[in-house]
Amino acid sequence: MTKKKILCIEDETLLLEDLQEELEEAGYEVLTASNGKEGLERLATQTPDLIICDVMMPNMGGPEVLERIRKDLPQLTRVPFIFLTALATREDIIQGKKLGADDYLTKPLDFDMLLATVETRLKEVERISLAHRMQLKKIEKAVRQSREVHKRPLRVSIVSGMPKVTEPIRAALEELGCEVILVPEEKLKTKSLDIGSQDLVFLVYSKIVHFFLQYMTNSGVRPKQGKIVLLAPPHMTDGVRSGLAETGVDEFIEYPYRPVDVFKLVMGCLQPA
Repeated sequence: MTKKKILCIEDETLLLEDLQEELEEAGYEVLTASNGKEGLERLATQTPDLIICDVMMPNMGGPEVLERIRKDLPQLTRVPFIFLTALATREDIIQGKKLGADDYLTKPLDFDMLLATVETRLKEVERISLAHRMQLKKIEKAVRQSREVHKRPLRVSIVSGMPKVTEPIRAALEELGCEVILVPEEKLKTKSLDIGSQDLVFLVYSKIVHFFLQYMTNSGVRPKQGKIVLLAPPHMTDGVRSGLAETGVDEFIEYPYRPVDVFKLVMGCLQPA
């Protein structure tokens, strides 16, 4: 069984060493960083299953680390984040929760409490992931059944400047029997993208995509059939979402683009009118 990976960010050397020793003895793989900046550098190349981070550190404190993760690293959205600090008042804990932390441990550290908290948070992630997988299997089965009575494969275009990001979507759609075309977003600059014959068009949001949607609205070239789906960044504001909806976007799926949401759209397209 693969060991769960935990990133510990702590500027107190002795405590960091104790954290690493306790967690490794409990069977976890441990990554360490001595400050927030170093922690973010670690996250550029590593994807931990859980993050433990001190609140008060030189250069970059825990709240800024958490803010940067939530803003710049959406692939870590489901990774539990635990604050570790000497600040133990009720107000401090509430503030930590408001910042988006999943849990809060106080110094001096109770290592039994640490291990119990880590285990609980990891089990919670596993439970949610299992529920998603079960839901996904049900939808996939329904999609396949509908696919059997559909006259032809669904035609799908995926427009993106980052093919690796949309690769899981492409693979899943092709597995379901869809005809998938990958389109580089640079093609949007020439206004030559023909989406009129597609059943589904996935657009990964970017400035180029934004201007193309505006162009479609202004020139009246909105396709008469099919759906336009915007693969949006996390936490897109209601104002931006509303403005894009007016350009003809039918559906929004936020990063990390859950397959279950994609399959629901496919299912909708396969249903008889």
